[in-house]
Amino acid sequence: MKRKKHKKRKVWPIILVVLTVLIVMAAAAVFLFRTRSYKVEGNSYYGERTITTWIENDPLSVNSLYVLYKYNFTDADLPSGVESLSISLKDPWTVKVKVKEKEMAGYVDYDGAYLYFDRTGTAVLRTKKIIEGVPHIEGLMFDSAKAKIGKKLPVEDDSIFEKIVEVSNLKKYNLTPDRMGCTDGGVQIYFEIVQVSLGNGNYEEKLRQVEPILKKLTELYPGKAGVLHLENYDAESESIPFVPVGIAAADHL
Repeated sequence: MKRKKHKKRKVWPIILVVLTVLIVMAAAAVFLFRTRSYKVEGNSYYGERTITTWIENDPLSVNSLYVLYKYNFTDADLPSGVESLSISLKDPWTVKVKVKEKEMAGYVDYDGAYLYFDRTGTAVLRTKKIIEGVPHIEGLMFDSAKAKIGKKLPVEDDSIFEKIVEVSNLKKYNLTPDRMGCTDGGVQIYFEIVQVSLGNGNYEEKLRQVEPILKKLTELYPGKAGVLHLENYDAESESIPFVPVGIAAADHL
């Protein structure tokens, strides 16, 4: 019996030390790791305040350790235009936020502003700001009353977004059109006064032809507006019709 009592006397101090350490750690987590400021980087579409307000909407975000855990180790909700938020701590009270924004596929005019959508056609951002490098899409028909941020644009045929994404990869063809259009299920790109109608498929083959043809057009029709028809072009095509504005018959290049 004496040995058991002796063992209990030795165990209790250890338990007290452990409890004390846990209490100190918990107090440090609560009082030391108090979120006081944010450092945001990687954001382009969203302002810093928009990102921090999103985080602060969670009442528990007053604790920087909680913010670290939430955005690094859970499937936390994010703003519609954000791919991920990576969180680190500069110090116990300063939260560093690295933003990875979604790639925008295009934007349309919408209710006095611009509505941007991603590669899937999901509306992700409404702003009056023009984001450089994102094509302006004309003629994309959808029910504006049903358009909502975070939801796919209510178009009749979702495949139009795949076409937009495919055509948008224009840099590798040395092409920088002024804008892009979508009508009758097909895609058009515009270079000042020349419209290039691409139809609804085989875009890679068609886009390879555009740069040399545009150079030829400036020689044959300097300053002349018109439509270059590539809708039916394929590798076996011998000529490509170009219809200058005001001329009924097409010339073939």
